[in-house]
Amino acid sequence: MLMLRRAVIALIAIAALLAALVVGVKAEVIRPNSIIVPQGTKGVDTSEYQGATDFEALSGAGIEFVYAKATEGAGYVDAQFAATCAQASGSDVALGAYHFFSFDSPGIDQAASFIAAASSAWVNPAIRSLKPAVDVEWYGDKEQNPPKAEDVQRELRTFVDAVEAACGHKPLIYTGNDVYDRYLRGSFDDCDLWISCRKWPARVEWPHGGWIIWQYSDVGEVAGAANEAGHVDLDVLAEGVTVDDLLM
Repeated sequence: MLMLRRAVIALIAIAALLAALVVGVKAEVIRPNSIIVPQGTKGVDTSEYQGATDFEALSGAGIEFVYAKATEGAGYVDAQFAATCAQASGSDVALGAYHFFSFDSPGIDQAASFIAAASSAWVNPAIRSLKPAVDVEWYGDKEQNPPKAEDVQRELRTFVDAVEAACGHKPLIYTGNDVYDRYLRGSFDDCDLWISCRKWPARVEWPHGGWIIWQYSDVGEVAGAANEAGHVDLDVLAEGVTVDDLLM
C-alpha cells in the first residue's frame, strides 16, 4: 500500500511539472528552443527595430544568411533596409528581402512597392541575394476578425505572381500554423515555406514538415543585430538545405 501511495504521489508530481511546463511555454517564460538549439545553417531576420546590421560581426558569429524587411502593405518602406543592403554589399553573408503582407491592400500594389525597394539588392552583384519572401501573419485585430479566405488567397496569389515575374523566383512564404491552415494549405504549395515555431521544436509544432526555413526564436542574442531589448529572430535551414539553394 505504501509503495502504491508513493507511486501515485510521484505521478501527481510529474503531471504537475508537465502542466507547469506547458503553462510556462505558452506564457513564453520557458523557451525550449533556446535550451535545445537546433542544428543546421543559422540565419537571422531583421527590420528597422534591430537598427544597424553589422554583417562582419554576424559572419564572425556563424550567421550565414539574413532576411531583412523591405516593405509592408502598399507603400511602407522599412527605414533600415537601404542601410542593410549597403552593409551586405561585399559580405559573405547572404541577404534576402521580405515583405510584410497586408490583408487591407491590393496584392498588385503591395508587389509594386516591394519590387521597387527590393530590386536594389537583386541587381547588386556584390550582394549574395536570396530569393524574396513574404510574411503572412496576423496583425491588429485580424485574428479575431479574419478576412475571407478567398480574398486573401486572391490578393496573395497576385502578389506572388507579380514578384516572380519581376525577379524570376517565387517568394518564400513565412507563416505560422493557424494562418497556414486558414489561408495557405493546398493553395500555395508552389511556394517554399518559412515557418514560425518559437515555442516548441518544429517536429512538435509543425509535424507535417515541408519547410525549408524555421524561425525558432524571437529572443536570440547575436553580435551584429539586436533590437532595444538586445534580441533578434533566429532561423535555421532544414536538413539538406544550403544557403546556395536559396540564392537568386
